[in-house]
Amino acid sequence: MKFIKLTLLLFLISGFAYAQKWEVGKTYTDDEKWTEFIVGDLPLIISVPHGGAVTLPDALRDCKGAVTVTDSRTIELAKEIEKAFVAKYNARPFIIISNISRKNVDQNRDMAEGTCGNKAMEKPWNQFHNYIDTALALATKKFGKAIYIDLHGHGHTKQRLEVGYLLKAEELRSLDAKDNKQVAKSSVANLLATVKSFDLEQLLVGPNAFGTLMAQQGIDAVPSKQDKAPLEDDKYFNGGYNTVRYTSNKYPNVFGWQIESHYKGVRDAEGRPAFAKAFVDVMGSYFKTYLNKSF
Repeated sequence: MKFIKLTLLLFLISGFAYAQKWEVGKTYTDDEKWTEFIVGDLPLIISVPHGGAVTLPDALRDCKGAVTVTDSRTIELAKEIEKAFVAKYNARPFIIISNISRKNVDQNRDMAEGTCGNKAMEKPWNQFHNYIDTALALATKKFGKAIYIDLHGHGHTKQRLEVGYLLKAEELRSLDAKDNKQVAKSSVANLLATVKSFDLEQLLVGPNAFGTLMAQQGIDAVPSKQDKAPLEDDKYFNGGYNTVRYTSNKYPNVFGWQIESHYKGVRDAEGRPAFAKAFVDVMGSYFKTYLNKSF
């Protein structure tokens, strides 16, 4: 029954996405401007759930285990990436941004945990995820397949991108392209299900893997060919609710990953332009290799 309801919801959202005229490059928001939706024209959707600073003192999350830390400058990083795409390709990804603080709503958790049961926060939670659904519907209709990236920031000791494909560190250390459980669990399962010439190791640590290409640009990343897996004592984020949801089999034409970015050289003011340029170069190559599209 739950699957039927979700399928119906996705159908209705898709219908809404197609019915409304969305203008490329325009930013749409809710009335409170808690959520932004920048309409793109590339098969790439970037969501930024934890960069918001708008705080509502009367609606703070106080349930057990609630994490409220901000991923600082991730909104600025996403917009720098948009700027770099426009400069190189005169095209842009779809970008969905939560401007409301994680102290009020966590957009990378399910509704119950993300709102801590506060009914007032269900509206922004729904708005953020409805915009993602709309972006995915528009992108997959136009391009067939789309890449979804959930953009975050970390404060771990090792200064590198942590690329989360939903596999734990220990699974990356024993990565096996023939392990059907690892393949099915991964956030690239939908691509592997439709393009049999690719395999899991190729996508995560091969010469054309996202992490590998970023490392070649001078931005260390794990997993990659250069750094295949976190060590036992390393901290590592492998992906959260959004990555699980939007790369699941309910979105069969979507695959992607979570990015946990370090601060210096990536999110800081000095590093953002160079990182954005490197990211755009890498994604241009990635589109060509894995989507067979050039821009």
